[in-house]
Amino acid sequence: MTFVRKGGTSMHATPRATLVPLVLAILAASPLGAAAAPPTEIRLGKASAPAPKADPVQIRAVERFFTARQSAGMDRSRLPAARAMVTGGAAMDAAILAGAPGQVLVAFDFTDGAIERLGNGRFRVAVYSLFADRQGRVVESRDEVLTFAAPMCTSLKVAGTMHWGTEEVTKAASRLHVSQALDRADEFLQGWATRQTRFAAYSIEDVYPTAVNRVMIPCLQFSATPGKRGYDVVDAPIMIRRASKGYQIEAQAN
Repeated sequence: MTFVRKGGTSMHATPRATLVPLVLAILAASPLGAAAAPPTEIRLGKASAPAPKADPVQIRAVERFFTARQSAGMDRSRLPAARAMVTGGAAMDAAILAGAPGQVLVAFDFTDGAIERLGNGRFRVAVYSLFADRQGRVVESRDEVLTFAAPMCTSLKVAGTMHWGTEEVTKAASRLHVSQALDRADEFLQGWATRQTRFAAYSIEDVYPTAVNRVMIPCLQFSATPGKRGYDVVDAPIMIRRASKGYQIEAQAN
């Protein structure tokens, strides 16, 4: 078989004496023979400027206000202190500030990017808030928009609310005849929340059998430092088995 290089010269017709210099020349001219050049970075458009870091004074103003709200949730006699931090807040609904009766503001969170500077020392911030009942069950979460003229809050608006009910889980447990297992999980999680040194809350998400006399109960466990933004959440399913003395926890949540 004869291989023809571009230009029509047969490889068999090329003398051996000229073949080596020819190959070397081809390699030298090719990208493989040349030293590898560093890749060229191609940028389309202008690089976006890094987002400015939040002012620590602004962060502290938000945290101070939420600290007062958390304190008012624990003890309603402290509501005046929280209201005093809102311009014209003397008549503000207690449920807006501290949650409905029996609720506690257990956690709140916002990012640096959620703070919008408005000028003249004013700023707006979007905050996610989490409320639980006295037993530690999560009952409500909110998206709030607050405006500050540090250190005062000048506006508090609830942009969205989600209610965390357990009705569907309770119905499912009844239908599957595992209501006692659900009660055991709830009792266990209440004990967990009570033992925490930080604010703690939990939410039971579902219930379903995994084998004979065994039940899995997925749940979320929240913990947060009072007066500080942010919280930890753990997806911690509880495994329960039915024994002679009733339902027993197999794998404890952290």
